[in-house]
Amino acid sequence: MPRLPAGQRHQQELMALELSNAGHSIDTIADRLEVSRATAARRIRAALQRIPAQEADTLRRQSEARFNEWMRRCNALLASDLSTQDTVRVLNLLLSLERERVQLYGLRLPSAVVVQIEQGAGQ
Repeated sequence: MPRLPAGQRHQQELMALELSNAGHSIDTIADRLEVSRATAARRIRAALQRIPAQEADTLRRQSEARFNEWMRRCNALLASDLSTQDTVRVLNLLLSLERERVQLYGLRLPSAVVVQIEQGAGQ
């Protein structure tokens, strides 16, 4: 895929950051920007690097708070009496949230850890 001109890439970065701050998932951001998940995550990271450090820290804390709230809700659901099918859905949502958090912050989990989590051994 050809590289975007700097101005268009900068616009995508700003849009990606705005969508992320509004609580949209990496998948939604990628769809709206018509890019891959990895590119959407790169656009967010690049936008964060362009803003003052204090503002970036605030945005990261807000994002972390959103992730934590969703994870708290999922864990509360898991503590309730769910069917096996619903339990699997909640576990898949938790895994998806963790993947998005990892990708948003540019972290990489070793593949062995991801496999353990997906197989339930990481609990």
